[in-house]
Amino acid sequence: EALFMNSKLISGVTEFLNTEEELRELKNFIKSYEEGAAASFSRAVETVEANVQWQRLYKEELFQWLRKSVT
Repeated sequence: EALFMNSKLISGVTEFLNTEEELRELKNFIKSYEEGAAASFSRAVETVEANVQWQRLYKEELFQWLRKSVT
């Protein structure tokens, strides 16, 4: 149960990280705690990498759409 809660906590905390700097910070943090929750951290890194990629691809397009929708 504790491992499941750890996994949920890590996922919840990292789900909305989406910048290169946040990804770098997460990877540096993981280096200190890699032993106990390697799988959870691995999934968290994959999620943040996907968020960074999404932002890189669609951020400007989303902002343009929002500007058109607001005016």
